[in-house]
Amino acid sequence: MEMQKQPVVGPLKKVSVSVSAGKRPAGKEIMDANPLEFIFGLGREGLTPLERNLAGKKTGESVTIQIDRSEATDFFGHLLICPQIAGSGLASFYVNFKIHGIKEASPREVVRAMARTTACGGNCDCGCHGG
Repeated sequence: MEMQKQPVVGPLKKVSVSVSAGKRPAGKEIMDANPLEFIFGLGREGLTPLERNLAGKKTGESVTIQIDRSEATDFFGHLLICPQIAGSGLASFYVNFKIHGIKEASPREVVRAMARTTACGGNCDCGCHGG
């Protein structure tokens, strides 16, 4: 009987995680656990530091990373915009990720995610934000 391999975080996988942040590892003083779902590897600039830290992980695994607030935008890239983290006032904090699911992304999901990551930001008068 052949054992089925458990999927790992990797290119074009749809990844479901919960994200929390605090002053200490496993802390939640800044942000309680919030769900985040993304398709791995679709950033305009390549993999984000967050994606590099989650690469190769399996469902059920957790990752805790200490981040300087000044690096938070680059760390998350297009994957997470979190006002709690940006406004925390701490120079450095811990972000905790728990992987809840990994599955193949459908072609439609990939195209939709790519469209979101390439949006211009709404300041160009191109109509992409209903302006």
